[in-house]
Amino acid sequence: MQTNDLEINDLLKARRYDPTKRPSQEQVVFSINSKIVGTLQNYVVVSGLPKASKSTYLGAIAASALVPHYQAVFGLKLSLPADRQRLAYFDTEHSAFDFYRQMDKIKGFADKNSLPDFFDAFSTREDMPAKIRKLVEAYLQAHAECSVLIIDGLLDLCLNYNDERETRLLTNWFKRITKQYNVLLIGVLHLGKGQGETLGHLGSNTDRWAQSTLIVERNKENQQFILRPKYLRSSDDFDPIAIMNFNGLWQQVPYIEQETFTIPKKGKKS
Repeated sequence: MQTNDLEINDLLKARRYDPTKRPSQEQVVFSINSKIVGTLQNYVVVSGLPKASKSTYLGAIAASALVPHYQAVFGLKLSLPADRQRLAYFDTEHSAFDFYRQMDKIKGFADKNSLPDFFDAFSTREDMPAKIRKLVEAYLQAHAECSVLIIDGLLDLCLNYNDERETRLLTNWFKRITKQYNVLLIGVLHLGKGQGETLGHLGSNTDRWAQSTLIVERNKENQQFILRPKYLRSSDDFDPIAIMNFNGLWQQVPYIEQETFTIPKKGKKS
């Protein structure tokens, strides 16, 4: 028997169902208004059009891990396991100014003067996709106590979001690292402007295997920024959440459904 055959047989044994090795109870680490959104060994996608304030909601999610366990931020709550109190935030998109402004926003949401030692943030805007993935995995290998990984945004982890093979390989990477390192991954992905679906083949693949897909929308009529569920695999839908920016101060407000206007057709001239 060849070496490769031996490796495959060993792998097959490792993958085989073993009733004596039942995993512990599913660990919920991300909830919205007490609805299950994310658990360890899964990933969640936050999607939206440009300028819809996806990063604002992402900052609120991160900040919710920095406040006491009985508090949430706009109904969003990260509950880090007691023995794995570390959170990593990778920003792949923003300039240095905007990256630091996002960190300030997180501190503001958590009402902190500084970020705690268990919060690690990295800016990788200048790095290519393969290098960003290596940086992420190197971090996870060095920090087994990290339970939540946030990536803003996922498009920068591939060269072509419409390449079927590349995007499937990237989705498989999400599935592998979340299981191998026992983490929840929360990532931002843009919506396409046409049909309002997550962008390209990458969006189709992430929607297929994500535990939850959330959508952030802007209501231009009243300047609300709304977070709503698209897919929740582990819970019933939560009610939409609305926030508004009052001169730099973000506050949750009652959600108002955006009105849809129909333009009447012109009649024939007599």
